Amino acid sequence: MTHIFYEFSSLKPGVPTVETLMEVINSSELTRFVIGAEVVDFVKKALIVNTTISSFKNCRFAFDNGAHFIEFDSKGKSRRFSDVPDWFVSPAEFARSQWLINHKLADVHATEFVDVLMSFPLKERRAHCNLLFGLDLHKTGVVPTVPATTSNLGNKKGKTTKPKIVDLGSFELFRQFFERMKEAVFADQFPTLQVLTGINNLAKAPQALKQGIRTWFKAIAGDLPPNNKRVEAGNALLFCAPIREQIRQIEALGLEKYYQGLSRAIAEADESFITDFSYTPPER
Repeated sequence: MTHIFYEFSSLKPGVPTVETLMEVINSSELTRFVIGAEVVDFVKKALIVNTTISSFKNCRFAFDNGAHFIEFDSKGKSRRFSDVPDWFVSPAEFARSQWLINHKLADVHATEFVDVLMSFPLKERRAHCNLLFGLDLHKTGVVPTVPATTSNLGNKKGKTTKPKIVDLGSFELFRQFFERMKEAVFADQFPTLQVLTGINNLAKAPQALKQGIRTWFKAIAGDLPPNNKRVEAGNALLFCAPIREQIRQIEALGLEKYYQGLSRAIAEADESFITDFSYTPPER
């Protein structure tokens, strides 16, 4: 049976915890629920470890209010995409239909319905009423919009935002990363972060995955994956040559042995910055 889950920030989740998620998935009914932050984080982290998750078979997820989607087939194999699928509904449409049913509000008296809404904190109450009654509060200025901001890594208010090392804790992920890197380098192609992660649209890649890949690459190459400016400068042959030698040394040592040593080094380095991190593997 298909289970559909939506990350709608303006609606109270019907599946707020991982425990609730598993209960819903194990049910034999067609279900549609809003999921909470704990569930969103759990699913995204699970996908870092493996893209095939049997527990999620026949599940569909819409993240970030419908910005991107993930479907799991009958065997639990996942597929990411951004085109809006036919099973997706807007937050407002969901609020006026299935959300009411999930929270047992579809058939209650008006006074009881009002009591439930009044029990919500003011900000949440406004958000729910805005969707339920089509108030367009953003247009009236009652619910102010927060403009999106962009920032560069560096220093903010005395606190650095430089990325720190991350250990993804998965030899299988490391093996996949290593094979992608090797294929690119031996073809004299720049091993960009898109190549190393296997994800073209990095905006949709989990931050932990990107940081973990950068950490591994820095350990091997002594530098970060090439950015657009470096790629535009050209001469991939020069960039790849020293990495090829590192790859040969790692394979001579043994990929799993190298990975185990690297994982220990990352753990010992604790919260070091990626730019400061280095690793020298043990002698054979």
